[in-house]
Amino acid sequence: MGQVKNYDIKTMSKLIGTAIATLGLGAVPTGMKRYVTLVRVNNVAGQQNVLYIASSPTGSATTSTDTLASAAQKYSVLLPADGVDQFPNSVPDPDRPLFSFAASSYVNMKTSKGSARTFMQYYDM
Repeated sequence: MGQVKNYDIKTMSKLIGTAIATLGLGAVPTGMKRYVTLVRVNNVAGQQNVLYIASSPTGSATTSTDTLASAAQKYSVLLPADGVDQFPNSVPDPDRPLFSFAASSYVNMKTSKGSARTFMQYYDM
């Protein structure tokens, strides 16, 4: 019989705007990585928008502009006006994460033009 893995899946839900948000998740623990398995975004800006998900070496917002967020991004999503997008668009698989963050780094998010409600599923391993 195969070994069962305990992923200890966690979630985060937050309204993100054009100011960088550090999400309050804390740093990725030493010796681990933070794996993101699902991102769901509801664009409430009323116009096309971009969500940046970026890595930061400190708990402070170091990716405060679109240019810096784009350079540090792990993932970006082009959002239609007032639309909901989910990645992947199927059931998330912890064995196939979308992207990861290195030990001691922080997860930041920001949008390019207005607010978006975000939901993220992740685990540390």
